[in-house]
Order: sequence, then structure tokens, then C-alpha cells
Amino acid sequence: MSPLSHPEIIGIDVCRDRLGIHCLRNADVGDAEPERVASDRDALVCFEAAGGHELSLWASLKAAGIEARQLPPAQVKASGKSRGTLAKTDWIDAELIARLMAFRLEADR
Repeated sequence: MSPLSHPEIIGIDVCRDRLGIHCLRNADVGDAEPERVASDRDALVCFEAAGGHELSLWASLKAAGIEARQLPPAQVKASGKSRGTLAKTDWIDAELIARLMAFRLEADR
């Protein structure tokens, strides 16, 4: 499936204890499970490599039939620098990941 066929792009910042989720069109998802959020919106989900913490997320998204892409952390960091984003929180990182995917649809690890 082409990323252009998805009406929504969701960025997820994967941490050891929680997920930061950002939907480009509607950022208010609360503590919802990413599989439900993505399937409700027919979304493309992207996240960065997080030292193996992302593997269970990736497996659950694949099992739910949701297209998921892993982005290299260096690209996400460079994208943030180019935007002048200095703050670093889970939700800011999730937004950077989603915006990078929207800008570079071919990006994938």
C-alpha cells in the first residue's frame, strides 16, 4: 500500500515505559492504544529505532494489519534541528517523526 493512500500519518516516540503518539490531523489521542488509533484512522504509523523497545510495537501493528515504518534516529534528529526544535519530550519527538514521514514518504529503515 502506498503511503499516499493513507489519510493520516501517526508518529510514535517509543520509550521504555510509555508511547508518545502524535496524529498530524488530530493530535488529541490521549492514552489510546496505537493499534486502535491507527485502524480507526486508516493511518500509516512511523516510529524511530529505540534500542529494541520498538519491536513489540512493530509486531502488534503488523499483527493488526497496520502499515508501519521505522525511521533512523539520525534522520529524526536532523529533521528536528532543521526545524529549530530544541525541546525534547516524547510528544515533541512523536510530532517530529510524523512530520518527517509526511515530508519524506519514501523514508524507511
